[in-house]
Amino acid sequence: MKLNNLHIKSFRGATQPVTIEFDKTKKITMIFAENGNGKSTISDAFVCLLTNEKGSLDDKSSIDMRFLKSLGTGNGETSIKLDTDIGLFSATLSGASKTFIKNPIVGIPSIRFLRRNQIINLINAEAAKRYDTLKDYIDVSNILTSEDALRKVNKEVDTDLQRTTEILSSAKITLEKSWEIEGKPDGEMLIWAKAQSEKDLSKENRDYLVLVELIKQWNAIDIKHKEIVSLNNTIKQSLQTKKNSEEIVNKLKLENTTNNTELLTLLKNAKTYIAEQGNINSCPVCSSDFEKTVVITSLEKQIISMDALDKAAKILDTNTKDHDKNIAIQTSAISTISELIIKYKNSISKYREKLPEIVPFVDGVGLDVTINYTCFTDNLSALTVLFSKIDEAEKTKRKAIEQHNIIKEQFNSITTNTEKFEKLVALSKATNKAFTIVETERKKFYDNELLSISSDVERMYQLLHPDEGLGGIKLFLNPKYKNSLELQANFHSEKEITPQSVYSESHLDTLSICIFLALAKKYSDGNTILVLDDVVMSVDESHLNKFINLLHDEAEYFGQIIITTHYRPWKDRYRTHRAPGAKVHFIELRKWSKETGIRVQNGRVELQELEIALNDTSYFDRQIIASKSGIILENILDYLTDIYEYHLPKRKSSKYTLGELIDTLQSKYLKNIKTIHRSIRINDRSEEEDYEVEYQLQPVIEDLKKLLFIRNQVGAHFNLDQDASDEDVELFGKKSLELGKILICSVTGQLPLSKDVDHWKTKNGSVKLFPLVKA
Repeated sequence: MKLNNLHIKSFRGATQPVTIEFDKTKKITMIFAENGNGKSTISDAFVCLLTNEKGSLDDKSSIDMRFLKSLGTGNGETSIKLDTDIGLFSATLSGASKTFIKNPIVGIPSIRFLRRNQIINLINAEAAKRYDTLKDYIDVSNILTSEDALRKVNKEVDTDLQRTTEILSSAKITLEKSWEIEGKPDGEMLIWAKAQSEKDLSKENRDYLVLVELIKQWNAIDIKHKEIVSLNNTIKQSLQTKKNSEEIVNKLKLENTTNNTELLTLLKNAKTYIAEQGNINSCPVCSSDFEKTVVITSLEKQIISMDALDKAAKILDTNTKDHDKNIAIQTSAISTISELIIKYKNSISKYREKLPEIVPFVDGVGLDVTINYTCFTDNLSALTVLFSKIDEAEKTKRKAIEQHNIIKEQFNSITTNTEKFEKLVALSKATNKAFTIVETERKKFYDNELLSISSDVERMYQLLHPDEGLGGIKLFLNPKYKNSLELQANFHSEKEITPQSVYSESHLDTLSICIFLALAKKYSDGNTILVLDDVVMSVDESHLNKFINLLHDEAEYFGQIIITTHYRPWKDRYRTHRAPGAKVHFIELRKWSKETGIRVQNGRVELQELEIALNDTSYFDRQIIASKSGIILENILDYLTDIYEYHLPKRKSSKYTLGELIDTLQSKYLKNIKTIHRSIRINDRSEEEDYEVEYQLQPVIEDLKKLLFIRNQVGAHFNLDQDASDEDVELFGKKSLELGKILICSVTGQLPLSKDVDHWKTKNGSVKLFPLVKA
């Protein structure tokens, strides 16, 4: 699969629509930018488009997913589109939704992504979280779901088994106590219990219910009788209270014969009428003259004298009503108890022959309410004795029935739960076995997956750290825990240690990268997109070269590798031809702002930039050509002095001028240095054939020595530019370009950095540099 372009609109940092064009001839794309200029937006766009994840936002907590959309987008549409040679794939986010709508929803290219946070988590996280870090690579979620379901079933079965065991134990203890109380009949508890539980107690139950009903009837009579006895005392008290009130009233009447309630009412009404009149001086009845105040005073005296009788009369009236009410309640209670007595008489009539003492009661109860109550009270002793016998019989019956029910209940419980226990034991064994199989197979599968990449991880790690006493990488699940991914490695003489204890941060970083890279490679179908988002933070020169070589070696297993980085030495390795820059598509991002969004600038290596400047027919930029030539020469001469170990002035700083570098290349050495370029051409028979072209370095370098002043005069200093002609500047540029093309592979863009028997060579062997050592 080849990528054509990625179009991003209103997604995160893409406040303005931006399109990233890809070079279909190159499998590796490097996106270089300082932090905050949009690298993560581009890598997250791939993740959001091709997976259900949210990219780097998933690595953080307390994230507001509204900001998947660019600032100022509002409810507008966010879109991500990837154009490939197998079709167009898009994802849109509309309105306030936080879920992308994918089109198409099937056939989406596969992607593997590695972010800095994942590297840290794989090494530094707890074993359980380390397990989660690899879930995107080794997906056993469905197996874990089944495993959890089995674990839950197994727990439920074991809980049910324990509960059933407890019920069985309790039932046996309870039944055994009953059996022992009965004297252990039949010699076998369960045989006796079975016989007891099969007994028909229907007659006993009927008899018991009759006794219960008799007790219920007697209790109702007893309650009502106690109520009547209480009422009798109440009536006696209310009658006495009434008599006392009558005596008071009669005494007051004797003291004043004229006193009566009618006159009292009349006097009160007269007083009220006269008091309410404004000016009155004659009687409204006889028209006799009087003084208002004198009449009111006279009326008040008479009213006071008659008021005591009035109050006494009212109290008598109240007490009389209370007494009459008590008599009515008593009459009603006697009527009610008569009905209860008649019902009870009918219920116990069948016992008259067995209990002659109740005959007077049974025969004496009829239709008269008062007679019935009197008959009851007259025979209360005999009836109380009868109740005691009924109550005792009820308790005996109840105890026998309850004992039978206990025996039957416990026996049935033992029978039922014994069968259930046996089934649960079998089920527990089966679920435990199934769970053990699934868990074991899951861990075995996981371990096998880890084991399957272990040799690849070790190979990669040794390529990065040869002869450093490191390696022996081992990833495995801890069998004691559910999801616990352990990591071990060797450190010189120490074996199977935790690498976090002794490895440097850089060594731990590269270890994580090797693990992820091996996993991504294992699950790649050859078209997988691999995104490496700022995974290299700071690596020394030697390890960076090895890492770059490793990445290029593994590129063939992926459809495309996308690298985002702000690590300038990595980019400069390609620009200065110390890495195969011709195989990499460079993209640089300019300074981001809300107004401009992500700004893309396609990057070039130094040799390309010089060649473009020399071929520019519209404008001859003297300074650019001189400057670029100087940079290229410094890089090449630094490379030659390094591999041939030419003598340089001793100084604290390792930085040397271009003149110092070129002066080390003496003629006696230069005459022996040459390169041989191997290529393929079509012969006269239309067949491919290898051919070689030899280039001597001495002529070009001797020419450059003469033109070296141009670098300083034109490329480095403003005030010295007047002495060099355009022809000299152009020649200096062309000779620098010629030297670059003699030493740098046109296919990989890389200098010969690998040792062979007697020469240096590029990785693909297309350029050989002789000799291997200074001669």
